[in-house]
Amino acid sequence: MAWFTYLLAWLCFLGAHILPMRPAMRGWLIARLGRRGYIAGFSLLSLLLLFWLIRAAGAVDYLPLWDFGDAGRWLVNLAMPLAILLAAVAAGLSGLVAAFAIWASAHLIANGDVAHVLLFGGMLVFALGGLARAGLPRHLQFTARRLFLAIGTWAGLILLHPLVTGFSPLP
Repeated sequence: MAWFTYLLAWLCFLGAHILPMRPAMRGWLIARLGRRGYIAGFSLLSLLLLFWLIRAAGAVDYLPLWDFGDAGRWLVNLAMPLAILLAAVAAGLSGLVAAFAIWASAHLIANGDVAHVLLFGGMLVFALGGLARAGLPRHLQFTARRLFLAIGTWAGLILLHPLVTGFSPLP
């Protein structure tokens, strides 16, 4: 049953990201919700589906492929501040997509079991597809507000990680 739930979470996550790419669907949603409402709703739905997907991956049988131990955790702890900073200072969607690719890459290496390889490998492919469409970040805007946002986001993710995944991200 856990693998079925994991598959269902994947299908919902992908559907929520693929269907709004259709111009008719996106236009219909924006016409009813407004641009800000659409972005807020899409962002909230994406976070909820990502949370479900992560929890579903953690609930399936653990089938190990590799184990980098503390080295993998250190990699994630070094990569994540870079990913968060990039998302905060890059102008446009490309920074967020690039940050997502960094997040997925580091977590893929650090989590060497079947479910998480599928999760982070799939997210990496998804992010690289987004980068192919959006391109790499071209403009960075370093402001005190954006740096404060990055630091706050990083601290929040460190604190929330055990609640979301059941594991501390710290080595």
